[in-house]
Amino acid sequence: MIADIEAGKVGCVVTKDLSRLGRNYIEAGSYIEIFFPRHNVRYIAITDDVDSLTRQEMDITPFKNILNDMYSRDISKKVLAGRMTRSRQGKFCGGTTPLGLMSDPEDKGHLIIDPKTAPIIRKIYDYALDGLRCMRISKKLMEEKIPVTHVKSNTERKENYYYWAGSRISHILRNPFYKGAHLVFRTHQKGIRSNTYDIIPREDWEIIENCHEAIVSPEEWDTVQKLIDRRPTIQGNSCPYYNIFHGLVCCATCGRSMQVRYEKVGRTGKNRFTGEMREPIDKAYYICQTYNRLGKNACTSHKIEARDLYNLVLKDIQNLAKTALRDADAFYQRLSSRMERRYLADAAGMQKERDRLEARNREIDEMFLSLYSDKAKGILSEQRFLKLTAAMEQEQDENQRRLQELLRMLRQSDAQESEVRTFIREIRQYATIQELDETVLNRLISRILIGEVKKVDGQKTQEVRIVYNFVGEIPEFAA
Repeated sequence: MIADIEAGKVGCVVTKDLSRLGRNYIEAGSYIEIFFPRHNVRYIAITDDVDSLTRQEMDITPFKNILNDMYSRDISKKVLAGRMTRSRQGKFCGGTTPLGLMSDPEDKGHLIIDPKTAPIIRKIYDYALDGLRCMRISKKLMEEKIPVTHVKSNTERKENYYYWAGSRISHILRNPFYKGAHLVFRTHQKGIRSNTYDIIPREDWEIIENCHEAIVSPEEWDTVQKLIDRRPTIQGNSCPYYNIFHGLVCCATCGRSMQVRYEKVGRTGKNRFTGEMREPIDKAYYICQTYNRLGKNACTSHKIEARDLYNLVLKDIQNLAKTALRDADAFYQRLSSRMERRYLADAAGMQKERDRLEARNREIDEMFLSLYSDKAKGILSEQRFLKLTAAMEQEQDENQRRLQELLRMLRQSDAQESEVRTFIREIRQYATIQELDETVLNRLISRILIGEVKKVDGQKTQEVRIVYNFVGEIPEFAA
């Protein structure tokens, strides 16, 4: 229409009201005050009684534009507030439902499991729990011919029907909907009338728990998040060695992840002593990320050969597995006694704090009764009563939150027996293991701490500490 007006083909523009002319009062005003008069175009807004031929009416038109804009903004805010309220109640507010879930036919705001696609989500999380990264998971899904359900029907290439992008796998693994929770919003609109959005950082997500049936348990979802978080993206390191220890190897001094580096081009591919061709693992090594980026003043290299690390971890797992298989009861007693000593002091302190907070809450309850009695007798004014009780209520709420936290921590301590049994059950499966892979490492190991290389009596030594899942470090175990 703008082009027709500029060409002189339009002599009059009619809209239902002023709000239909522009997105805001500034844009509408520029048309009415500048653009239309310049091109000799008459403008009429029917419901607002605006006609550019009537000068009296045109004098108040700017104010009507502002009022219309304010009304529109108010409506937008109310609509957004309504969506926020429904979202915080755990209701699904429309849009495309996450893969694996579907809208409940009886309640559109409630999600239920989709029996056709939920197994795909379950498979993706199982792969992630086994330690596979997003690209590895996507390749396995494509190899298994798992179809992408939300794909355009008019796609020209049949391969696209089975193409799983790594970014999509990452989005699925990060989505709290799959643990039965509801994410309020991922983005924030910059303005009421703006089509631009700011992405809300993951640490600032507002998540409402227990909104619908889960495909994966909250514990499994949390485990996957930890696995993803401990895999830093290292740029500029072209290495043919596939790092099965990704996210596990850390510097014992600074705590940062260790990077995989590879021998420079030009180095011989043969072992100089045996003459045999070396595998990629024989050319790879780990180095402290802090040292590599900031130099020796920040940390030391903590360099360890990939092959040496591989052999050390494999031997440790083999020894533990054989010990657990030979005498599971003795193995259990040794682990549990060590963990009991570790938790005993903490548990005693937590129980003491718990008793103190419970006693304080009982004391506050008695004070409530005393203050209420004074108020009923007229000794204490209403205003004074409310002021005193508000402070006590706040203290009691804080105490209750701390008590819940202490209870959770004590339960973790009490779960020590179950954790030890779980570890023994896991480690016994690998008594005959001959090779390491991601699945084994992620099921058994939480972290591997690489110490600084030191010289003792002219010999180089290096401490390597393996922190196992459920039980932590297990020092001095023999086969």
